[in-house]
Amino acid sequence: MGNQWKPNPPINELEPHIRRYYNQGKSDRQILEELLKYNVDTEKYGLGYTRFREMRKSLGLLGARQQRNTAESIAPDMQELRELFPNAGLRDAKSLLLDRKQLKVPRSVLEEYFEEYEPELKRERLARNLKRKQFWAAGVNALWCMDQHDKWKYKFGLGLHLAVDPFSGYLLWLRVWWNNSNPILICNYYLETVESLGYIPLLTQSDPGTENTRVANAQSFLRQFLDPSLAGLIQHVWKRLKSNIKAEIEWSQLRRRWSPGFESILDAGMEKNLYDLGNPLHVLVFRFIFIPWLQDELNMHRSRINNMPKRKNTQKLTPAGRPVDLHFRPQDFDSARDFKVPVPPNAIQSARDVYVPADHRVLRLVPDSFAPVATAIYKGLGSPVITHKNIWTVYSEMLEEVEVSIAVGVISADVVRSWSEEVMGDSPEDDRATVEEEEMEKAVHFDDTEPAPEGFFAVEGNGIIAEFTDSEGDDGSDEEW
Repeated sequence: MGNQWKPNPPINELEPHIRRYYNQGKSDRQILEELLKYNVDTEKYGLGYTRFREMRKSLGLLGARQQRNTAESIAPDMQELRELFPNAGLRDAKSLLLDRKQLKVPRSVLEEYFEEYEPELKRERLARNLKRKQFWAAGVNALWCMDQHDKWKYKFGLGLHLAVDPFSGYLLWLRVWWNNSNPILICNYYLETVESLGYIPLLTQSDPGTENTRVANAQSFLRQFLDPSLAGLIQHVWKRLKSNIKAEIEWSQLRRRWSPGFESILDAGMEKNLYDLGNPLHVLVFRFIFIPWLQDELNMHRSRINNMPKRKNTQKLTPAGRPVDLHFRPQDFDSARDFKVPVPPNAIQSARDVYVPADHRVLRLVPDSFAPVATAIYKGLGSPVITHKNIWTVYSEMLEEVEVSIAVGVISADVVRSWSEEVMGDSPEDDRATVEEEEMEKAVHFDDTEPAPEGFFAVEGNGIIAEFTDSEGDDGSDEEW
């Protein structure tokens, strides 16, 4: 039966899917293909190209032709985006305009803009020398690579951490916190991701730092829970000497494409002496205001990168496409295999009970006694929406209110002392050496002397490596002008 004899699906059922595909930057024909394949019961409903376009327009989602953007019309928006993303090239700019300004801008218009308004940035980008490194990945969820990033740790008191599926390029998590070296925190990132996805990879991979030992043990615990034949075998790969390539590539990309604008904002407050890492009150107010805002920005960056199509690269054997599509729908790509291992909720909870104490202070943004004080002060200021333009002002006003409350005795000296001890002190439960010793003892319960799983080969002293090749640039070669 043809589409003409079937009713159209209700628009309210399709709206969230249409918006998601539209925000991924997909064309009308690509969106219609996805809808018919995954979201429309084609036995019951029909949907043609013309009717779909009418639906899209009725939702206020205009195409590039309808928006009629020009180099001149996008200039103010581009200049505003430059405050946060000074190094964005053509592909990033196109994605940012759609993600943050809801503007669909053709490549030709962006090329005209760069030529007219930013010719020096174009020349600088083209002058970069490119390098390549080799990485092996057997398929989707064969391996999850994770790594920490300390560039902001000693300057601002902020630690970053990420994990990526190297085959699809899908960013599994991208987190900022006041710590990135406690194994309990890193394991919590891992288990939160497993809970949201419902599965684990064949193997996890990281540098040999002790912050990763609980992830190694939790991954091994879950694999063994599901497959008793793996008892005693570690299901984690330790990589040395900058050989955790894919995670390092993602940090290189982040440092070039996201960090510069936000680092400038953080530097601005430091230069005005607004923030002192040695002052517990400064640290607590900073954490309360800055970490949630930065995490929201990182979430947007992660979503944008996951939904942004990769350039086709003849140096790579992996399929080209959007990481989110390749990760969750590998069956749509030739030669892509999915190695995910489904995990029931009770197994995840068992791992959490063993490896992530729910009451550990590393999981708290600020001390429990500080949170209601900060929340009340923030509401007293009118609960302002935090932006890069007002964040230091909100921070300063909150800090002043806290200091006044202490000065007039509303907040007691004992409470302030407890805050200082939690922020600056070394409580027994958080002693780094104790945690590391405990984790190293657990890690030696596993070894990797057995044969590697299908699709992998073992290298003496170097864990387990996937046997399909994939060359990847570590210097931003995914970007273009």
